[in-house]
Amino acid sequence: MVSIHLITNLARNKPMERRRLNALKGLLAAGVAIGLVTNPLQADDRNEPTRPLAPVISPATAPPATPDPAVIEQLRATGLAVQLGGVLGHDLRFWLVTDAEGRQAFIVTTQEGFLIRGRVYAPEGALYLDTEGPTPLYGSERERRARGLARLTGAPRRADTDLTWRVPNTPGATPSGATVLGAMTPGATVWDQLGHATVIEEGRAGAPLVYIFFDPDCPYRHQQWEALRKKVTAGALRVRWVPVAVLTTSQANLGVVGGLLADPRAETLTGWMRTRRVRLDASEAAKRALGLNMALFQALKVPSVPAAIYKDQAGRLIRKVGVADL
Repeated sequence: MVSIHLITNLARNKPMERRRLNALKGLLAAGVAIGLVTNPLQADDRNEPTRPLAPVISPATAPPATPDPAVIEQLRATGLAVQLGGVLGHDLRFWLVTDAEGRQAFIVTTQEGFLIRGRVYAPEGALYLDTEGPTPLYGSERERRARGLARLTGAPRRADTDLTWRVPNTPGATPSGATVLGAMTPGATVWDQLGHATVIEEGRAGAPLVYIFFDPDCPYRHQQWEALRKKVTAGALRVRWVPVAVLTTSQANLGVVGGLLADPRAETLTGWMRTRRVRLDASEAAKRALGLNMALFQALKVPSVPAAIYKDQAGRLIRKVGVADL
């Protein structure tokens, strides 16, 4: 039986790697076995033997040929090259997808023909396949366990090894764990309730106050932050930034917004605005704080972020949506 190693950094498009890919495609067509590993140099550095990611399929033991799933044929019809990479267990097949520019991705299909992108975990919690990771395949047992699902492996939970939590953002609905603010103080305005929010405050105490709801993944969040730098620095404005998860990307990974809520200091906000760096946090406390902030945001009844709320000189409540020079 012949087996080969698939090098997973093919996306760099080096000539040698492209030649390896062409050779791989030919071997795939011939039905040889494939052992999938990470970069072999990394495996050598760890002084560990490299192990196949999944049971190797050989011509002698391969199951009877079955038609490729319809979703694979549909991808091919769009101009993508899709090659079978192997089988996980008995039901999951994974595929190497290459576009006309040589960029590559991995996907998984189920026995029923559904397409999966994301992480596939073994029953004991070890990471078997990460279709969207910087290195899609992990070959060593130690690395698979370290990157596994912490709740199953028993390892300390981190944002990148725990379950992903989402806060629904259905119009008219209240996120799980959030408090309906109107029920707390009948007749109270949103402004009256903003004191319950978890905020990041910057500016001089006593200066005119504005609350700004923002999503950390919003492309306009940095523009709004920069627009207020001079007034905040001069002590002419006090801003209370209210982190929320409005965009789908933020709802799918609450670690960033949780990190801002868990460490609500001006330095933390500056780090995220300038370098997109923050200590991820998906704790229950951070999720409770997010739920309350989301309830406040929904009470504003505005369509998008950033959204500002403040009082003018006459005491009237003002709402503004989008980047504003306040």
